[in-house]
Amino acid sequence: MGWVALGCVLGATGCRMGESRTEPTEPAKVIGYTPTETVAVEQRETAAPQAPAQIAVATPPEQERTEQRAEPTPEPAREPTPEESRKLLEEEDRIWLSETAEAARAGNPNIAPGAATEDITIATGTVDGRVERVRKGTIEVSDGEGNIYELRIDKRSRGLRQGRQVPLRGIAEGTPVRASFDLVGAGDSLARDIVLRR
Repeated sequence: MGWVALGCVLGATGCRMGESRTEPTEPAKVIGYTPTETVAVEQRETAAPQAPAQIAVATPPEQERTEQRAEPTPEPAREPTPEESRKLLEEEDRIWLSETAEAARAGNPNIAPGAATEDITIATGTVDGRVERVRKGTIEVSDGEGNIYELRIDKRSRGLRQGRQVPLRGIAEGTPVRASFDLVGAGDSLARDIVLRR
């Protein structure tokens, strides 16, 4: 009985005579990975019940390798202190301003190649509002939404009333103005024309 069972098993599994095979000299290369989809197979009624068919899903070699490696669990990230956050933001702003100034230099042939990045104009703007404060070297303008613009005064800054130049120190707090300014690579907003309005 044992030999008969062995014969049935070998016959059912497809046992063949030994064949000569040549082994590849170098490992097979995976050219590409295409994920396979699982497809539902409809079973038809047959006289003898059959074992359900099993479908194998191939996994890419990279995925197998990463699953086998044990990754160390990282330490939980701690919340930065307010001082660390402020320094990080300042550093990000400095980098952004420097990169933007370099882009402005590359896009404008009128900017000398040797000009300092801190002096390159990145953008210009205008704000309508009221003078909040005039101090030595700065003028603060508040817009209608409550935003305060601190504009640094330099040699090119000037105050204008009806087309005539007026001293910036003579502008009173609360005076309605339209202030134009330049944002430069150093991160400063430089006052240009402070036009006094009625």
